[in-house]
Amino acid sequence: MARYIGIAFATLTFLALNIYADISDDKKENILPADAKEVLEKADQLELLSLDPSERDKEKGFHDHPVLGKTTIKEEKDRKKIVSALMKGIADNKGEVGKCFEPRHGIRVKHDDKTVDIVICFKCKHIHVYVGDKKTHLRTTGSPQTVFDGILKAAEVPLAPPE
Repeated sequence: MARYIGIAFATLTFLALNIYADISDDKKENILPADAKEVLEKADQLELLSLDPSERDKEKGFHDHPVLGKTTIKEEKDRKKIVSALMKGIADNKGEVGKCFEPRHGIRVKHDDKTVDIVICFKCKHIHVYVGDKKTHLRTTGSPQTVFDGILKAAEVPLAPPE
């Protein structure tokens, strides 16, 4: 009997810690780091990537996620459209987040000597932002996906199959 009580206690403790972690993640500030935002806004070109969420490949991937294709965005209006959609998705998220992290989209942008990489899973609404060795976690909504997919399709970049 004591064994079952111990298992039940351990299970409840684990669940409580996960719930607390989810709540505390929702309280974190959900703002793109200033240095990443500056690079996004000042860069002369931006790479938009289509990622394969079904597998990981540390050797050939974009932050461990295989690249299905990519397009370089040189037109300022298109870069602004992507950045604006991304910023709106971040701003509109009210704490909703899942746990899967199966990213289908990526962004790489360079300005001067800084590179910013962004890996996005619209399914779980997580974003990983890399500035140099620093990694930041943010939340988004699914709204930017329509813009990103439209630009990738127009450039004839393959997309991962729907879930």
